[in-house]
Amino acid sequence: ELVRARANRFIAAVAIGGWDADVTAPEIRKVKPLESLYEAIQAAAGGDETARKMIETNVATDVIERTMKTGHVIKVDLDVDETGKIQQYGQTLDSVQANSLRYAADSWQMRERTEAETTNAFRIEQAHRNGELEDHSFVVISLAADNMTEEEMDKAGFFTETMTCAIQVTTSRGSTLSTESAFVSGVKKADGTRERHDNQTAAELARRLNIDLKSKTAAEIINAPVKINNDLIPNGAVDVVRLWDEAAGGTFFGEAKPQQDYLEYLQLCKEREARFKPKVDAIVAELITEAPTIKNPLQAVQRLHKISEKHMVMQAIGDTDINPQVFGPAAPNVIAARVALEQGNYERVMAESSVAIQKANSSSCPGAPGALGEAGTDANAQSSNNETCEFESKQCPECGAKNVRTKVTKHSISGSCGCKKSK
Repeated sequence: ELVRARANRFIAAVAIGGWDADVTAPEIRKVKPLESLYEAIQAAAGGDETARKMIETNVATDVIERTMKTGHVIKVDLDVDETGKIQQYGQTLDSVQANSLRYAADSWQMRERTEAETTNAFRIEQAHRNGELEDHSFVVISLAADNMTEEEMDKAGFFTETMTCAIQVTTSRGSTLSTESAFVSGVKKADGTRERHDNQTAAELARRLNIDLKSKTAAEIINAPVKINNDLIPNGAVDVVRLWDEAAGGTFFGEAKPQQDYLEYLQLCKEREARFKPKVDAIVAELITEAPTIKNPLQAVQRLHKISEKHMVMQAIGDTDINPQVFGPAAPNVIAARVALEQGNYERVMAESSVAIQKANSSSCPGAPGALGEAGTDANAQSSNNETCEFESKQCPECGAKNVRTKVTKHSISGSCGCKKSK
């Protein structure tokens, strides 16, 4: 009750503009914490390496959430300062939640979800202070909205093809506090019927843990976190995914697919993130270059989303792990570019990818500010893609070598494996 009361005071203070980082940042701090991606971009442009790390974490999370709607587990490490406040590269969890309340809760449906997430941030901080996360995990099940039309969900950033659910697991292992997010499907088959099993599966999973979630809405389930002994989930979030699949009647990451070894699959997730790393670096560099033209926190997030979308469209051409449907109306062009790549028609690869960038409409996490309106389009998107595109492909289209850095121009393709082919 005390934690809920503190969270409610915080939410109210943000609503009336009466909160800033200094309110919860005691004088013991030697450096003022970063309050937003905007501040990090400006600081990184001046050479601040901690700020750059914060941008990298934001970008790495965005590219995964934007492209891997199901079948992925991502891990983010967190820091705890002298006062017990949780931070991520200098940005406090308070600032993260304040920005979500300010910019990502423009409807009552998203507002109640965001307020539940904010309350959970206060719960996690208190649980860590109490030492409860040394042998337990704080587990949040975040289902797709159940009180919106599909049109409203699409606008808010939900991926309705799979009705994606995020399972978030926060724990302290040794001296490190971390949060893992596992993305599972809320429908068994992405066949357009949108026949959801997520609420039923969440209720069954909770029942097996002697918890009643049966009558709760999606927002209420977010606000009903579960504390699980780490002995029951020694491998973290992927073990909760296993419980989810068992509760769903034998799925794999929520989908009607053959089950795989979960630990081996977790390693594939890490390899996937390694493939995305060159794109993460490119997005970070582009954001920092744009620092003089980015004027406020909302624009910073919108530019992240637009630049990330552009680069991940290019990544999707050579990386079949990415479902083209995540780019909305650009999906046919991404598919056409893939076919052209297989055929060695490099000029068409360039043409289709250029169109795909212009047509793409994707999102990262639901309610993210970028889903609420664009901060302009990429004026250079067309021209920058006319001559060359680069990506980390799952394998070389020539020799089959895995995880190859690939460069395609109108007239040639070359890879870090040493293969080169001209038109």
